[in-house]
Order: sequence, then C-alpha cells, then structure tokens
Amino acid sequence: MVDAVSGTGVWVWSGWVPDEPAAADTPLLGAAELRRAGRFSDAAARAWYVGAHAGVRRVLGAFFGLPPERLEWGRARCPGCGSDRHGPPRLPDRPGWEVSLSRTAGHWMLALSRGAPVGVDVERPRPAGSLALYRRVLTGPERAWVESRPVDERHTAFLRCWVRKEAVVKGWGLGLGTDLSAVPVDPEREVAAPCRPSSAPGEPEERWTVREVAAAPGLLAALARPAGAPGTVLTHPPGEGPLPAPLPRDAATDPNERAGPPG
Repeated sequence: MVDAVSGTGVWVWSGWVPDEPAAADTPLLGAAELRRAGRFSDAAARAWYVGAHAGVRRVLGAFFGLPPERLEWGRARCPGCGSDRHGPPRLPDRPGWEVSLSRTAGHWMLALSRGAPVGVDVERPRPAGSLALYRRVLTGPERAWVESRPVDERHTAFLRCWVRKEAVVKGWGLGLGTDLSAVPVDPEREVAAPCRPSSAPGEPEERWTVREVAAAPGLLAALARPAGAPGTVLTHPPGEGPLPAPLPRDAATDPNERAGPPG
C-alpha cells in the first residue's frame, strides 16, 4: 500500500475511451489540450485523446478535491533539448507531485507519484515487427531472448521489452530520441534495474527500477521509478472501484504535509 503517513508512493489508474467523442469531455480540457486535439485528422484518434485527457482530469480532480476543468496540466522542459513542447507532463500548481501518462488507441494509463519522478507506458499488441527493429532498440541479451522465442511469441516478447524501456525513458523525462538499445531492462526478471547516465561529468549514475504493472486484458504495461524511492505502488484496475477520495487540501498542495491514500 501507499504509505498512509507520508503520502509517498505511486498511484496508477487506467481507463478506456470509445471511438466516438463524449459531449461532456471537451469542456474539461485546457487550451493547450484543445489545440492538440484539433491537430488530429482522424476522428477516432481525436476522440481517444480528448477522452483520455478528460478521464485523467476526472481522476486527478477527485484526488486533489477540485473540479476537473480547474486542474492545471502542462509540460516540463525536455531535459535533452530544453523544449517545452514535447517535455514530460507536469502539474504546475501541485509542487512535489510527478505525473506520467501513456495512451494506446482508446486505452490510457496514468501514474501519480509524490516526491520522486515516475514513468509509465502501456501498449497493445500490433502486427509483429521485423528483426531489424529488434536490433535497433534491444540490447544483445534482450535480442537473443526475443529471437529464442517461438515465432508467434516474438512480438509479445519484444513488447515486454518495449514497455519497460519506454517507462524508463519517460521517467527520465526523455522521449523516443533516446537510444533504447542503451537502456537494458532484463525482460526475464520481475524487476530490472537500469542506470540513468549522469548528466554532468563526475556525477554518479542513478539506478532505477522497472517492472510490469496490471493492465486491461490484451495490453502490456510497465512502471519505472528511482531505486529506493519511498512508498510502493497502488494500482486501480480499469473499471473497478470508485474514484479516489480527495486528499486534505493542505496535504494536496504542500508536499511537506501529511497525506493519506485514496479511499
């Protein structure tokens, strides 16, 4: 369970969005989200984006005790290039809280962490990729493991590596420009421990942990966080249980105050 005294740990929610937009979803989004939604040429993809962001706003609004449309949702600057257009998501008015969001078609997964960065990724199987793709993103041992599987199992094995790698680099604040073949995730282990390279000469590498988390049937998902981060992970299966009870107002806004887990 998440630490009920310090409020530390990670909360994970997931949901599903239909192909048709819901009238109640669009009014919840902020200006930047609406601009992003307007750039989708495919109607289903636009509905998935709007529905996922509305769902995330409802969850976080319930968690922090405020109307979903009042939630501040933005992006941090990319630590690689400094751009604020494709950096990791953040909650500008919630200091001390870190967030990660992943979408695949109509499914979404949200991770909320207090006091430590977090990365989450969820994927649905697609037609099997080529061995050339495996070689571009996998380490040597990972590639050997995937290629040792029966042909009809290779894509699922590859996807197990992919979601772990994506969760790690998202936790680092980076994107697909990262050399994923340099991020070992040991898919045969329940918990892998990749190292984040130092950002400056003389600084030590930072060890992280990554493991799979429960997702909707047919999907694979993984969550990454710094090794030794306080608290554990509380997962809310899609469609099960109520939205979280709001935190006390002082605990929800001040990371130094106590906070209890969602109800």
